[in-house]
Amino acid sequence: MIESTMFHNKWLKTITSDIEFSDNRSYRRVISVNTILVLTIFTFLFFTVYNILTTRHFIIALLDLTAAVVSLYALYDLQKSKNVNRAAQIATLNLSIFFILFIYTNGSDHFGLIWSIFLPVFAITVNGRHRGLYFSVLFYLLIFYMAYNGIGVWSAGEWTLTDFLRLLFASVILTFVMYINEYALEKSDHKLNKIRKREKTYIQQLQDLAVTDELTTLYNRRHFNELAPKLISLAKRKHLYLTFMVTDVDHFKSYNDHYGHQAGDKALAEVAKIIKHQIQRDDDFVFRLGGDEFAGIALSYNPKRMHEHIDSICKRVEELKIEHAFSSTSDYLTISIGVTTVHPGLEYTVEYLYKSADANLYKAKEMGKNRCYIEQHNA
Repeated sequence: MIESTMFHNKWLKTITSDIEFSDNRSYRRVISVNTILVLTIFTFLFFTVYNILTTRHFIIALLDLTAAVVSLYALYDLQKSKNVNRAAQIATLNLSIFFILFIYTNGSDHFGLIWSIFLPVFAITVNGRHRGLYFSVLFYLLIFYMAYNGIGVWSAGEWTLTDFLRLLFASVILTFVMYINEYALEKSDHKLNKIRKREKTYIQQLQDLAVTDELTTLYNRRHFNELAPKLISLAKRKHLYLTFMVTDVDHFKSYNDHYGHQAGDKALAEVAKIIKHQIQRDDDFVFRLGGDEFAGIALSYNPKRMHEHIDSICKRVEELKIEHAFSSTSDYLTISIGVTTVHPGLEYTVEYLYKSADANLYKAKEMGKNRCYIEQHNA
């Protein structure tokens, strides 16, 4: 069983050249090139031996051997360089030259022309419909020219115009079918990729909705509950200060009661923009915990600058000049902020951070609101 698995893995590695694929079409191309190269190597080697020992056609045996060596080189080059296009072109050119020389020396003896039908199948499959069609057309122009000149000459004169026309129509039809098949695969792959891209976008949107507050576009409480413990672990592991802030809008109930919930929602969205702008580094996170309550988490080696950013939020919110005639603090909408910063050497939890920052928020409100109260816990 183990030996079977090892053989399967080795074969899979060989036919894929150990290449990472970006799409199904690339995967199919690499496997097709590798598989056909392996088959052509064994086929040409078999007929090399067969023509030497049985038919005594030494020239054709030499052609078989040359084609086998070139195919082996193309396989080796693909395994080393991972250049699928080059390997496909080498292999296609090798087969084309082999078939042309084979037909030139063999004519239609023993129906040798049957081998030519493999060229468009291979060329279009591994090179794509456009380049594969160019290879096929050039190949058949030479083959048809030789086949037409062979009428009445090949096979002791048994090669006729009817035989030529059969070859002509069969080759053209097969090439056309391969071209259409490749075109259909291209279109289906393209459509499938568009569907997958659209699905990926939808999934991303659903994931964003799951962690984002719809009104403010900040992270929601659910994401706060998931992310906060991870950020605490990260701060402890990297010996960083963790700054936690909690804030709410001063006299927000009276604002909602007199200006309406629509105005209240608009005000919250504007406040969220200010908070997000002030706390915007990659390792800073802002959340809407619910209603008019917001929270923020920031990691730093020196929290002083972060304290300055947070402290300026109150001023910037008031500078929005959102009228609040029913506030005893200011003529405009204001917020209060409680902040707790913890030294990396201390032990603490999410619950501790929240209670500490909330207590500091209460102190800010006791001091008259529209202000930030910051407390730092050192080791």
